[in-house]
Amino acid sequence: MSLFPITDELLSTPVPFQTKYFKTTLDHLNFTKNETFTQRYLLNDDYFGSPLTEESCPGPILLYTGNEGPITGFWESNGFMHYLAKKYGGLLLFIEERYYGESQPSEECCPYLSTEQIIGDFVQILTSVKRDYSAESCPTIAFGGSYGGTLAAYMKYAFPDVVQGALSASSELGYYDLNGWEERNITKYTFSDIVGTEYNKTDGCLEAIWDAGDAIENADEDELLQTFNYCELSALKPQKSALFTYGLEGLPQSNYPYPVGSLPAWPVSFVCKLMTNVSIPILSRAARVTAISMGYELDGPCFLTPEEGPGNVPGDGPGKGSWGYQSCTETLHTFSSIGRNGGGIRNFDFDVEIDYLVNLCADLYGVSPSSNALVERYAGFDIARQTSNTIFSSGELDPWGGAALRARDGGDDAADRGVYFFRMENGAHHLDLRGWNKDDPIDVTMVRKKEEEIIVGWINEWIDKHT
Repeated sequence: MSLFPITDELLSTPVPFQTKYFKTTLDHLNFTKNETFTQRYLLNDDYFGSPLTEESCPGPILLYTGNEGPITGFWESNGFMHYLAKKYGGLLLFIEERYYGESQPSEECCPYLSTEQIIGDFVQILTSVKRDYSAESCPTIAFGGSYGGTLAAYMKYAFPDVVQGALSASSELGYYDLNGWEERNITKYTFSDIVGTEYNKTDGCLEAIWDAGDAIENADEDELLQTFNYCELSALKPQKSALFTYGLEGLPQSNYPYPVGSLPAWPVSFVCKLMTNVSIPILSRAARVTAISMGYELDGPCFLTPEEGPGNVPGDGPGKGSWGYQSCTETLHTFSSIGRNGGGIRNFDFDVEIDYLVNLCADLYGVSPSSNALVERYAGFDIARQTSNTIFSSGELDPWGGAALRARDGGDDAADRGVYFFRMENGAHHLDLRGWNKDDPIDVTMVRKKEEEIIVGWINEWIDKHT
């Protein structure tokens, strides 16, 4: 039985957006330059005007701190924000991260790309939008998932007067704080072991994945191109099985209880049923699950090799493109994986590969990767003891939740500072940011309800003090 009325699900239906552009400061860290670039953001003001607020404030600003991808791709997947905007008269504002989508500060990648620059963009555009709507006195709540969740948490931490609250969903920032790993039982295998654990919930699935990987490595290249419907031999690099394991490694974080895009409901269980079906030849099984995880058809156009990802650090790492650059500077994950007889689905030893990764970053961008740059600039686990009005949520199905901030990180006064921690047993990657759905697990529904209560409390508290 649903724990919420059907109207909540209907309120989560995405509203249309207006596409806007802003002349953003190119370099927030150099006050001698006045150069700008054109940055895209999305906006909806259909419901702006809140019963919670006074005449001096039309309503709350609900800000999505856009992460690595075109901002249009995040609009519909954040149904919880749409729900809150409709119910409480909020202004929806989604800002595109620089060097993604249409927001390109320079032709070359990526001399002005850093978390500090990104957050500077958010502050500048938010300030302008609030001025346009005479909403300077209105509270802003930041929302973000994954790296976007890290951005939301850091924005609230660095600019507490600009952002009045933040929902940091499935943030990976704990993985950057290597000094805090040991006492929290985090290792370089935590991410990959969570991936393996999800597949191992189906008897024989993990073993079948290992067998398929071996079969791919031993197969003829022409046979693989045909069976997997790959366009080119580069799909079989750096290992023949790289694309197969890459797709499977990323699937658990999208293990949602209902279909999303081309993925079926509970996709991990779905592909495990295929992988353990011994009536199908093992290469055919592997090809089917690769097509599912990578979102293409075996009988459709051939699949073009991704520019980055396969064979790299679990969870993606240094390479070409904007995220590859960020991995070469601030967001390097020091993950390893052990395949057969280990806890993961493939073999990758970070300590062995680090020299190659350092040289790759130097060759591509002339930079050297750092695994603790963000902790040094902002904070790691200790952010929970220093910040205020921030929700840290995570899911146990999600490999990114392996280093999630927990109650122990906040200290005894966390609730007094408005800092909360929610762990969803049946939650995948930032499932709480998605809209209400009748198939949501009960624990996810309960967390989302608590988040709503806390966020409305922040809005009310701000209004009471400033109107």
